[in-house]
Amino acid sequence: MAVWGLDIGRSALKAVKLRSTGDGIEILAVEHIPYPIEEDEDDQQEAKAEALTSFLENQRIGSDQVVVGLAGLHAFSRFIKLPPVDASQVEKLVRLEAQQQIPFPIAEVNWDFVRVNEREGEEVEVGIFATRSELVDGFLSDLREGGVNPDIVTIAPLAIYNFVRTSYPNQSGGTIVLDIGAEHTDLVIVDGDRFWIRNLRIAGNDITKALAERFKVPFKQAEKLKRSSSKSSQAKKIFSSMQGVLKDFVGEIHRSVGFFKSQADDLEIKRVLLLGDGAKLKNLGPFLKEQLQLKVSKASQLEDMFILDGEVDVDTLDKHLMGFAVSIGLALQGAGEAPCTVDLSPQDVQINRELKNKLPWGVGAAVISWLAFGISYFHASNMQARVDEASTQANKVSLVQNVQNEAAGLTDLSVFQQQAKSYTALGGGRVFLLELLEAMREILPKDNDAVIDWDHRASSAEELVPQVRRYASKLRDSGVDDGKLWLLEMDVKRKKDDEHPERHEVRIVVAKKVPDSKRAEYQQMRDVIITEFGKPLAKALSKAPFHVRRAVGDGYTWGEVDPGKGEPLGGLAQTQTANVDNGSMFSYMLEFKFEVGVPEPPPPPPPSEEGTEEEQQ
Repeated sequence: MAVWGLDIGRSALKAVKLRSTGDGIEILAVEHIPYPIEEDEDDQQEAKAEALTSFLENQRIGSDQVVVGLAGLHAFSRFIKLPPVDASQVEKLVRLEAQQQIPFPIAEVNWDFVRVNEREGEEVEVGIFATRSELVDGFLSDLREGGVNPDIVTIAPLAIYNFVRTSYPNQSGGTIVLDIGAEHTDLVIVDGDRFWIRNLRIAGNDITKALAERFKVPFKQAEKLKRSSSKSSQAKKIFSSMQGVLKDFVGEIHRSVGFFKSQADDLEIKRVLLLGDGAKLKNLGPFLKEQLQLKVSKASQLEDMFILDGEVDVDTLDKHLMGFAVSIGLALQGAGEAPCTVDLSPQDVQINRELKNKLPWGVGAAVISWLAFGISYFHASNMQARVDEASTQANKVSLVQNVQNEAAGLTDLSVFQQQAKSYTALGGGRVFLLELLEAMREILPKDNDAVIDWDHRASSAEELVPQVRRYASKLRDSGVDDGKLWLLEMDVKRKKDDEHPERHEVRIVVAKKVPDSKRAEYQQMRDVIITEFGKPLAKALSKAPFHVRRAVGDGYTWGEVDPGKGEPLGGLAQTQTANVDNGSMFSYMLEFKFEVGVPEPPPPPPPSEEGTEEEQQ
């Protein structure tokens, strides 16, 4: 799957699309859209929105995953050491530490952690990261309004760490990474698996302000002067005007390094790596080399593990490579190639991503493939709405584990048990739903998520129709859909049952392609679907926590699901019907209903005494 890393900074939107392949990490596209730095915040937001619109006009995201990063200055980070404990106990200890370390009520933040350094029998070092929930919600709201629905939210310093660790995996000794932006500088120290981050208050705008004050010019003019200083006849004079700010900058670096060395006395700094558009200043490298007495370099080229697709805008990539580090690091996380996987996205975003990962036969693939079947009434939007509803019913479910973990170490559990019970009720079966989906996924055919690539770039409906028909023919010839089971609809309704809060009624509509040779006897597909899906599903859900049983009829029959009446489906357009004699692709759908999360089935009645005597005789 291709992944976009989207970095919306103060002065430019930077995006990189990549994917992981057997030969390396392939960069498929890059985008760099600059915009002016506005003093008015509303004007600045408008400039960012316009850049986002331009990005979506230039690039087709489609079903690609999108990873975004918040600025480091908006995040809390703390590195702590835990005593040597069993790996299964680390998360419990971190949760307790997070509630003490994070300077906000735990219910008002999005937080995550990563193991930084872990060796058997030694202290475990972890990094805890958090940001205010309202900040993340506002950030995501702006992106969604602009047409982007992110799958992962992290912070820029962690993306920088991922970029550096992936690009320079074999470096020995510590590296000070300085990503100099317009409003802030992210300092990241990388030492093998270990890393530390800090936000520095001095950045590009501070240099611009110093120039504006020195030359008595407006901010925008000073910004132009700074950017063109390398070509100016007064380059030395301009740089000398910056040195006061730059010396303060060096002081911040020394203080940060000193602090981290006090926590890790074996840390040995060997080099400095400059990133960000603010690091393009002429003479900045030599100045830092002299002041820090370290080797200083700029990220001038991608390492060998990166492969460039033939259509990548190489000129843009080369020109702005120092500014693309965050975007690349973000995309690496989405592609599963990053050592740090901290995710600060809200629970509903994480649940939706899990649904997509656990259901490869879900909305995205189903929409494409059902175009070939011609199912004009496939309700993708309705299904997504149900998924969204299910995933947003429980804003506080993430607190359940917190309460239960704390309660495990205390003697008086009554208060915590009551809290856990109330929070679980608020959860509305959210985690239970994922367990249900996982059980369903396990019984599906191995290649159920296989699809045929389709480049559906069409400028009009007239162009799209023949493309759909050609794609349908390609699908038919490939046979890729012959063995698939399709999920058309899924309804999960919670039943009112105080004793069994996880009790749900489930309705699933499944379809399967009818082989051409079986069109005349398509009704037989009902038994095929029951055999391939219904019976395995009932078996998979027969035990705890599901205890599946029929939801219709008199009484309950545990261990079974109820197959309803099936219907044929077919046609490639609204005017075509499910006629077995026409040449359209043809399928059969079947509805199943059942209850899960119900009480255990009653034990079988003991044999009567009379029956026992007969058996003995």
